Order: sequence, then C-alpha cells, then structure tokens
Amino acid sequence: MYQERTYRKGMLGGRFSTVTFSVQETDVEIGYVPAVSQEALLSMARRKIVSLRNEILSCPDRRFLTSFAPIDGDGGSPILSLMLSASRMANVGPMASVAGAVAQELGKTLKEAFCLNEIVVENGGDLYIDVKETITVRMVAPGNALDGKIAFRISPSVCPIGVATSSGKMGPSVSFGTADAVMVACRDAALADAFATAFCNGIKKSSDVRIVAERAKMEHTVIGFLALCDDKMAVAGDLEVVSV
Repeated sequence: MYQERTYRKGMLGGRFSTVTFSVQETDVEIGYVPAVSQEALLSMARRKIVSLRNEILSCPDRRFLTSFAPIDGDGGSPILSLMLSASRMANVGPMASVAGAVAQELGKTLKEAFCLNEIVVENGGDLYIDVKETITVRMVAPGNALDGKIAFRISPSVCPIGVATSSGKMGPSVSFGTADAVMVACRDAALADAFATAFCNGIKKSSDVRIVAERAKMEHTVIGFLALCDDKMAVAGDLEVVSV
C-alpha cells in the first residue's frame, strides 16, 4: 500500500533537481546537482534498485531477512557484506541497515555514472548525503513538540555521510523502543541505519534518552546522535544540532 511521504515536502529545496520513484517496498527520492537527463538517471536508478533488491532477497542464509541479531558470514556480495558488518557493529539484525545500505549504494553509483557534484538519496527516511554546500536534515517526530524544529547541520567536510532515523511510535519498521525519534549520523549510511535502530530499541522510557546518548558517545563511528522521547531530548557526537 502506498504511503504518502509527507516529510519529503520541501526537504531538498530548490537547489537540487529531484526524482521520486518506487520499486515494490523501496521508495526513494533523489536530489542531484547539476541537472542531467532525468530519464537516463531514473532508468539507471531503477536498474540499480532492482539489482540490489535481488541480491538481498537471494541471500543464501535465510536468517538474513528475519534475524533481530547479527549473523555469521560475509554475504558474498558488497551490499550483503555491508549490511552484515553494520549489524555486528550495532548488535542488531542485518535488515536493520537495509534502507541506509541501499541509499548509499545507489548514491555512489549515480554520482560516479553521471559525474554529479552533489547527491542526496532518501530511502524511507534514511539518507545518503554527498554535497558541496551545507544542508540541514530535520528531525521528524510527529506528535512531539520539537517535530521539524531541530536538525543536523551537514557541512561538506563530513561528506559523504549517512543520516538515519528510527522511531518506536511511527513507521513500518520493527522497533522495541518507545522513542518519538532517534536520528544518527555516521560516515556509512548502513551503519547509521543500524545504530538508529539499536539506540531506539534502548529507549523504553523518556529518562533513557540520556543513558542511550552516553552509549552513542562511546561509539567512535557515530558522529551525530539526537533523540526525542516525550519531553526529553539528548544530543551526542560532534555534528552540529541547530534550531530550524
């Protein structure tokens, strides 16, 4: 069933050319600079998504698609290896990193193929970002007083970067936590996705946000952490958090 991505409205502003499409459950928006043939970019993007989905769904270890814990093995393909590595580092199942991993692999492919200066790939709310000018990524947390009012400030110096959001109160993904939203930034988008899930799972009540923030500080690969749960907020990492 199609679900309108209301959080996308105005996300990329007027700076990027954009294209939005879906392949079964995978629903992406791509922002890119400079303008290139949208038809050619869309065609390549669709082919890449189909290829990545086939690799993931054809993983010979059937636990890959269902496990909530890391599993052994290297996967046998770049995206499977990427997801397995992220899941082990964050101590979650491989599929906890799927949206970020797909966004990253797609973004890298399109940037190289079309000699793009900038690209942002958003896949189900998780982002792969490689830009030459600073952008902000807003925290989406419907029902929370700070929904859409705080953001990570992403400068070119930290790119490429992945930014992922997990919630215990919205979205189709399985979560064992109750946070309104947890947003995580890492140099690797699959890892950001996996850690967002792990950190969100750890927030069972509003007072847990600070405990989980301390965990985030201990992870050297996490460069930004932002969590909201009811009236509590916690921030960790070196990435700038701004009001918008």
